[in-house]
Amino acid sequence: MKLKLYVFLFLAGLIFSCNREEEQIPLAEHPRPGFERSLWQNLNGKWNFRSDSLNVGLKEEWQSEAEFFDEEILVPFSWASSMSGVERPDVNVGWYYRTFVLDENKNWEQQNVYLVFSACDFNTTLWVNGQKVGEHSGGYIPFDFNISEFLKSGENQMVVRVEDEELDNRPSGKQYYGNAKGIWNTVYLEGRPDNYIKNIKFTPDIDKSQLVVEVFFKERSASAYTFHLAGKNNNIDFVTEIPANRNSGKFIVPITNMKLWDLDNPFLYEVSATVSSESFTDEVSTYFGMRKISAVEVPGKDFQYVALNNKPVYMKLTLDQSYHPQGFYTFPSDEFMKEEIQRAKNFGLNGLRIHIKAEMPRKLYWADKLGLLIMEDIPNFWGEPDSTAKANWEYIAEKEIERDYNHPSIFSWVLFNETWGLFSNDEDGKRSYTTETQEWVRSWYHKTKEYDPTRLIEDNSPCNWDHVITDINTWHRYSPARHWAGFLDMVVDSTFPGSSFNYIGKNEQTNVPMFNSECGAVWGYSGSTGDIDITWEYHIMMNEFRKRPEIAGFLFTEFHDVINEWNGYYRFDRSEKKFGLDELCPDMTMKDFHSDLYVVVGEDFFQTYKGGSDIEIPVGISAVTSDIPGELKLRYSVYGWDEIGEKYNITSGETDISAQPFSYTELQAVKVNLPDKTGVVIFSVALEDSKGNVLQRNFVPFKVEGDDSGYLTVTQSPEDFTEASWNIKHLSPQNGNKVWGMGSGYFGYEFELPKDLDVDKVESIEFRAELASRYPQSKYLEEGEAEKIGMTVVTEKGIDAGYGKNSYLQTDEKLHGAIVKINANDQLIATVELPDDPADHRGILSWMNQEPGWEWGSDDHSRPWLLDEAGSYGFLVKADLDETSKKSALETGKVTIRLFVDESTENRGGLSVYGENSGMYPMDLTLWIKKSQ
Repeated sequence: MKLKLYVFLFLAGLIFSCNREEEQIPLAEHPRPGFERSLWQNLNGKWNFRSDSLNVGLKEEWQSEAEFFDEEILVPFSWASSMSGVERPDVNVGWYYRTFVLDENKNWEQQNVYLVFSACDFNTTLWVNGQKVGEHSGGYIPFDFNISEFLKSGENQMVVRVEDEELDNRPSGKQYYGNAKGIWNTVYLEGRPDNYIKNIKFTPDIDKSQLVVEVFFKERSASAYTFHLAGKNNNIDFVTEIPANRNSGKFIVPITNMKLWDLDNPFLYEVSATVSSESFTDEVSTYFGMRKISAVEVPGKDFQYVALNNKPVYMKLTLDQSYHPQGFYTFPSDEFMKEEIQRAKNFGLNGLRIHIKAEMPRKLYWADKLGLLIMEDIPNFWGEPDSTAKANWEYIAEKEIERDYNHPSIFSWVLFNETWGLFSNDEDGKRSYTTETQEWVRSWYHKTKEYDPTRLIEDNSPCNWDHVITDINTWHRYSPARHWAGFLDMVVDSTFPGSSFNYIGKNEQTNVPMFNSECGAVWGYSGSTGDIDITWEYHIMMNEFRKRPEIAGFLFTEFHDVINEWNGYYRFDRSEKKFGLDELCPDMTMKDFHSDLYVVVGEDFFQTYKGGSDIEIPVGISAVTSDIPGELKLRYSVYGWDEIGEKYNITSGETDISAQPFSYTELQAVKVNLPDKTGVVIFSVALEDSKGNVLQRNFVPFKVEGDDSGYLTVTQSPEDFTEASWNIKHLSPQNGNKVWGMGSGYFGYEFELPKDLDVDKVESIEFRAELASRYPQSKYLEEGEAEKIGMTVVTEKGIDAGYGKNSYLQTDEKLHGAIVKINANDQLIATVELPDDPADHRGILSWMNQEPGWEWGSDDHSRPWLLDEAGSYGFLVKADLDETSKKSALETGKVTIRLFVDESTENRGGLSVYGENSGMYPMDLTLWIKKSQ
């Protein structure tokens, strides 16, 4: 019997263990590490669910019957998202059901049990054990219900109804990327005494080495309170008394041996805040950072920067839509949120702008913990600013700022974006940002400033030049690369106290930091740019920004791809894009674009020089810091690839240089004597300190047209094929500088050997070409006009970058390969694997030879900016003619080259052929005839 009992217990334990493992809940961590009680119970996991498209649940009293709920949903993921397991994007009403038992290992006795929703969109109604508990409206901020009186011992039933119709008067931000319908953040139970800490505010004052603490209670206490702030692994130990009959207290805590929170050493003071009286005790675990946000005059300059701890900081930011492809507003794990912050730091950025979303507090926690600055937006509504829309927005704005006040990473609140929700329509349908609405926005700037004087407040992040009142004079610009110089000069010239530029009505600029708060080229091209190499335009843009240190920073759109917008540093799934910078400039990464010391080389990226000429390459150094090493050295190298794809060196050297704080300094130009040969040339630099540490890398590409290559070659341009057959389609983009065929097929080319060729001296004939596969981009696979992907057109096609009319899929780790068989005079001379159909910075000629649109400053915009397979390039392919094909060629004086691709494997195949003005190498299809001496 004992043996049987032991076996039974072992198996029972094993089953229990397996069930517990199966039931591991998502986002198991406390959702607010800055406001955490020890007595809590996470309710995330599998719930029951039923959609209510006909909105009959209330009438049929679904709250009273468990059998109505016939599906499972994974909370806390929106029912519209795939991670929920439900994926009902068109449902406006959803019902949730689950049972729960209070964790018997925790002491719930003599505590009120609160059910806390961290975020649930939009109208929420709760029943516990069949009894209605309450309702809440608002989709972004936490709310709770005291469910103590509705509980019973043992198992309890809970029903939640959520209504989330998309209305213009409800704040929804960018939910059209993927609707955050229903519960989208952690749900949990929490034990609290009758009176408890409702909120706590930490306001650091580093100039006085003190912390201002404000604590707020649910209700007044008949007796005095004792407040104790106790540090964890720090020297905080503060006790004070709050008089009776008060529902708040405010006091100053001295901070001895103060440790600052900054980007390199983001020290957090972890503390417990305990309040006790004769009738109750409540304790909250929380933290704060000793840091100061301000705007300061840059030393020796007449402009301001944002300052952290009284030191000016050049803002290197990116727009973070903060979306996940399967979870939408909700990230799959705490580790993923941590990695998001680290991904930004890995690129050398110092901040994110959380775009019109109240961020998940755990992601803000990781920004606090790892050291990254945050601009946080208030979610906008999309209709007119009527009384309902204003009330909905005001409630969320107030609660979001209250919830996130203690995060040291947040340096700015952005109340509105691009005037969305601020336009009113008159009787004729004409919209305007009325004076009345401007005054409402002004009042909220002042209300926010009164509640939070420690941060910079922006009324509206504008694309319509319509600030009213703001602590930072920001602006948006989406512009083709060749516009940046003229545009930025205009902005700098128009920025000074008293200027009406970038302000609306009779409002004027004050002396505040001026910088960009959205930039890039995604909307700078007709129809948006889709999925392309971002680095060419980004490279030019960064050069132009850094020539003008009066502009206190930039904010690139965007951190990661989202639906319809494929211009992120990372893909939607956060996989890395390959930019190819290190192939052009050894060891260069995206981080080099974000260095405080930055060398600018060259005038622009579209120069062509004559071979054999002497040229001067302009060089300048930009410093957006006062921390400049005393000895700086600039090493430079000039190298390129010639007309048969061979790499060659031209010259190299070094020079001592110096930089001035917060200035752009033009240095002596570097003189280069170019060889008389055609090439794509790179002038690269490495900035070093006295110890040889590389501080920054940069380069400028240009083309050289020469006369004497030293090679005996015969060439054909890609469009001069004599025959072609492809089972899907073939085209000649980039003005015929490139051709491609999709699927299976071939191109054929005829080459005529020189009439005076001494055939007896021909050792070999080598075929060379720049080739790639050809991805079957969706816009070419359907009849009719390609899908017009734009901000307001979100369809299933929006998740396929191949529909964008300016798209050319950016290189990444998901390769699309092909095998090309090369025939010469009907002889197979090579079978070559083409690993991909790539596009990145290496497609120099594909970028350089794009047709320009309207010029900066012109009133004639009839010539739109478009992209024709920009950044695309291929691989250098070499194949020697065998003896049979060589003999045939020398006898006939002709070579017929056929390039065959026959691929039946899914997502493989196609062929791209590049010419001398396309791709990476300045070469057409080439026969290189090598002769004996």
